[in-house]
Amino acid sequence: MEGVTATTKKTDSARYDRQLRLWGEEGQAKLEDAHVCLINATATGAETLKNLVLPGIGKFTIVDNKKISDSDFNNFFIVESSSGKSRAAVTCELLRELNDLADGSFDEKDPIDLINNNPAYFKQFTVIIANDVPDEPLLKLSKFCWENSIVLVVTNAYGFIGYIRLCIPEHAVIESKPDNPPDDLRLANPFPELQAYADSIDLKTLNSTEYSHVPFPILLLHHTKKWKETYDGKLPQNYAEKTAFRNEILKGSKNQEANFDEAYKAYFKALAATQIPSNTQAILNDPKCANPPSDSKFWILAKAVKEFIENKEEGNGYVPLPGAIPDMTATTNGYIAIQKLYQDKATRDSSFVHQRASKILQSLGKSADWISLDEVKKFCKNINLLQLVRFTTLEKEYDSSYMSSKSSYFNSELNNPESSLIWYIMLRAARRFHNKYGRYPGQQTNSVKEDVSHLKTCLTQLLSEWGINSTIEYDNYCQEIVRYGASEIHTIASLMGGVASQEIIKLITHQYLPVANTFIYNGNNSTSLSWTV
Repeated sequence: MEGVTATTKKTDSARYDRQLRLWGEEGQAKLEDAHVCLINATATGAETLKNLVLPGIGKFTIVDNKKISDSDFNNFFIVESSSGKSRAAVTCELLRELNDLADGSFDEKDPIDLINNNPAYFKQFTVIIANDVPDEPLLKLSKFCWENSIVLVVTNAYGFIGYIRLCIPEHAVIESKPDNPPDDLRLANPFPELQAYADSIDLKTLNSTEYSHVPFPILLLHHTKKWKETYDGKLPQNYAEKTAFRNEILKGSKNQEANFDEAYKAYFKALAATQIPSNTQAILNDPKCANPPSDSKFWILAKAVKEFIENKEEGNGYVPLPGAIPDMTATTNGYIAIQKLYQDKATRDSSFVHQRASKILQSLGKSADWISLDEVKKFCKNINLLQLVRFTTLEKEYDSSYMSSKSSYFNSELNNPESSLIWYIMLRAARRFHNKYGRYPGQQTNSVKEDVSHLKTCLTQLLSEWGINSTIEYDNYCQEIVRYGASEIHTIASLMGGVASQEIIKLITHQYLPVANTFIYNGNNSTSLSWTV
């Protein structure tokens, strides 16, 4: 729940109308509170920042001490008349023109010197985007960001290959917003008010119009109650009984009413006992839930929910009711009536959780109102959709013994000739080449053959250390990497900037699910791969 609240600002609703429909005013406020640092204004970095400035990032700083040279003219934010000028200053000026509400600045200090000698400089930032940073300072920066819970996003466009790496200890997502969120109607375990309402409706006394507009949850509750009365209080257990149950629903239809068709299709919702989703259960079982950090609203609320579930007078084994119901065939009054039942139950459950959260806060020495009732309601509304993403440190990724523990995955994935994982391995080999020779393979046109040979040596060492025994012929891949010469093609840089900015917005707003660790794009055949290192 970290970052759930943000400083109240006057959002330009007309300017940001479309995106407000995606992440709401709260998400927009978080964007406007964020301070993003771009290390090195490369084409990829500038494209990433552009896609954050346009939706209204509050503040950005470009840290880059390089002067503009011919190699920078692949960047749309660099013009020929700027040759020899500060790359940070020119890029910053043009980015600020895109949105006058974004507070942009630049710092012409050497980013590597800052990383090595003054890492505290980076504490001011919410997110750091690292481009073109060699391994040694990158690992130092990653360690610093990890220890200070600063989001680090490593991006790279290398020829036709794109690479993004997210680095942060953990990321809690309350509003994951899946395309098809599941219903939580509690039909197999109805709460008393819902069952009482269903019992109050006598289907036999309804006229044809009323009969054809009974909401399908009520129809299912009638049929499950009737089934239980016949079968000693048990719901259908096997395929034959479930088929018979479905047929009984259809028998109740007089003129192929739409509401009975909905009940027939949703029969399983009345038979499946309400369970806590695995993603939510994993959070409730986490050690941090038992002993939440005092600065984490997410974990404090998770503990409050767990206590609610375990209390027989409150949750009695169930999570708080989210309260949302799907569309269904019903009269306006009938729909409102059943909707109110669910909303009232959700309100009561949220109130219980809020009381428990307040007590937990007091036990941690925090103000009881540090978490508002609205925050509790949002948490409970999304209780079945909670997601917790834990990332792997960049240090582990550079630990050969750790990577060798992933050898079975590497070997299995590389059996697929279309897998983009091979390009991740090639990029790592190219970085190893850089560590040894101080440049990337192919950057000197007079040593292409030697670079292919040296790159293959670096690759062979890497494959051996990671325990990869794939039969792939790597010569063509080595030649391709050398042919790229670490160049940034603007189309690839633009695409990767779009993907990276999208992931950064997810991390800032705590909405939608980010990629797990690493994203690789293969521009040779327009495929991609997201995987956990």
